[in-house]
Amino acid sequence: MTPWLWITVGIGGFLVVSAALGLAVTAILAQISREISELLDRLNVRTLASYGVGGAVVELWLHRLSPERRLRLTDYAPETVERLRELFHEAEVVRHDLLTDAPLEADLHLFHRIDTELTNAEWREVLGRFAQDTVLVVATEIADASRILREQLGRLRTRGLTRAGWLRNREAFEALWRPTHDAAPLRFNDLDGWLLEPRSKSPA
Repeated sequence: MTPWLWITVGIGGFLVVSAALGLAVTAILAQISREISELLDRLNVRTLASYGVGGAVVELWLHRLSPERRLRLTDYAPETVERLRELFHEAEVVRHDLLTDAPLEADLHLFHRIDTELTNAEWREVLGRFAQDTVLVVATEIADASRILREQLGRLRTRGLTRAGWLRNREAFEALWRPTHDAAPLRFNDLDGWLLEPRSKSPA
């Protein structure tokens, strides 16, 4: 019989999974967070703002890895914000609408796996407001040609399919910030990312 256990999903949330899967997920999240934390250390980031954090899984790991770093966490849902405030006392938690609100004051801004939530137009609008800021983007998924083809075939075969999120290939991602930022590609375990530096800060 497969053993099952409850694993913490961020702050105050739980998910029942097999023991093997739970350990694997925890190990992957820990490694991704460790690699992000090491980058933040190299960049001397003392204050990190993270957007659309949900259960704040990665942010909790980042605090454990570097408790002296100030964390400013945001989410749009009032219930999520209140829950985080109750349980994650070490971080500052604010309600923030990424589509309309200005960036928080921070040394670096983390967009961790929020890419599927925004259309291309919304992405460009957001990045326009962050044009003077350094941003770390960690993508949910970079789609190759076969992945995009499977997605399109699935939509053709299934009527009334609800969109789960926006899917992009590497070129589509990099086109989003080309007008405002210069990007350095990165890798965090099995996730792709980019460090975005404002074009105004780039050497001539």
